[in-house]
Amino acid sequence: MNIIIIGAGNVGFTSAETLSTVHNVMIIEKDALRADTVKNMLNVSVLREDGTNPKILELAIEKHDADIIVSTLPSDGLNLFVCIICKKYKPALRTVATIKNPDYMIKTTSEGDVGVDMIISPETISSNKIFKLATLENVVDYETIKSLGLAIATFRVSGSQSIVGNIVLNLDIPAECNIVCIYRGDDVIIDVETAEIRPEDRISVIGSERGMEAFNAMIGVEEEALEFVILGAGVVGMNVAKALSKMDKKVYVKIIEEDTDLCRDAARTLTDAIVVNSDSLDPHILMTENVGRADVLISVTDADEKNLLACMASLKFGTRKVISRYLTREYKDIFRFTGIETIIGYHLIIANEITKGLISDEDSILKMKHEGEYFFSVKIDEKSPLFNHFFGDLDIPDGVRFTAVLRNGRILYPKYDTNFKENDKVLIYAYMSKMSAVKKLLGKNMPGL
Repeated sequence: MNIIIIGAGNVGFTSAETLSTVHNVMIIEKDALRADTVKNMLNVSVLREDGTNPKILELAIEKHDADIIVSTLPSDGLNLFVCIICKKYKPALRTVATIKNPDYMIKTTSEGDVGVDMIISPETISSNKIFKLATLENVVDYETIKSLGLAIATFRVSGSQSIVGNIVLNLDIPAECNIVCIYRGDDVIIDVETAEIRPEDRISVIGSERGMEAFNAMIGVEEEALEFVILGAGVVGMNVAKALSKMDKKVYVKIIEEDTDLCRDAARTLTDAIVVNSDSLDPHILMTENVGRADVLISVTDADEKNLLACMASLKFGTRKVISRYLTREYKDIFRFTGIETIIGYHLIIANEITKGLISDEDSILKMKHEGEYFFSVKIDEKSPLFNHFFGDLDIPDGVRFTAVLRNGRILYPKYDTNFKENDKVLIYAYMSKMSAVKKLLGKNMPGL
């Protein structure tokens, strides 16, 4: 497909980087430095013009024979405007707008309003992800696959949990989930059934939301998460606080925010939360507000430096779990280096949403933690080498693991007697695999990794 992306900022660059692996992409960017950066780093065409100019948009749509427009400008209003204008020029065009402020979340075409076909809201997605990370005590990473009703989560094993020393095959794994792999330091263990669980292992699991909760309980919860401190009362902070306040159990929420107006809004909206008007970067404030006693600290201010330093201080004060977001991709390694494991990258949120929404299932590839590590799906037809074969009879290459099968709206977790049928969608994990062997096993439906 031919795709035009408006804007080459963080969101636009990430969108282009993701989509250009499969589709023909053009970026419209008026800033010369950004335009040159994209041109030098990505396999895309670049038009140095104002992407909000209706004449430029009309010309670009015609020249590029566009199928999709993705507007990623900093202004929510401009993104909606671009989509509506482009839809007017070419009604068959699929339009996508990225939105930060929930007030700009309008109805999409499928909901009755012609103009915007798809809305991607990194703030809303971040909020939902942070809520899961905060309330599942053992989880350090969480990714949803909404179209399949599944999630992929990484669970951290501590030295005192009862599963330590057990062989995976002997564990009572909940019915609605399956282990994908085990991370042990820099190693990835795929033959998980015979692996012995050790302290500090990270267990990657695929399953339903209920399955994730059951796996969290199976590992063992040392101390239930009941007390939460949120740094930042912006869109993400408020969304997380609202979600926490709706939980069935009684929890305690405190928000620390420097901006007085945001504090007033938070105090009016969150009647059960404590709102503190102060600088979250001040160590004295963090100490006097007993951040060290919190079960979870969530840092979601708009400054990466602030989030980083506040999280480092909280770890020093003894906070059991620290969650932070970062807006600039270069901060990922800095957060990791300082020992902050549970982080949400703005660019990764966008990349995964773009993958799920604009790349077909057969082509979609979810890049995971390590280089050469992928999660993807293949669809079975009569010509597939997997068709009518039993899982136990397959000669599966090293580094490949079949994690789940979607059949008639149901999720199955492969067993030796699982027989692959036409129209099955198989979810596959691969790490450092010999791709020629994988393609031989999967046939023509194998995506291009």
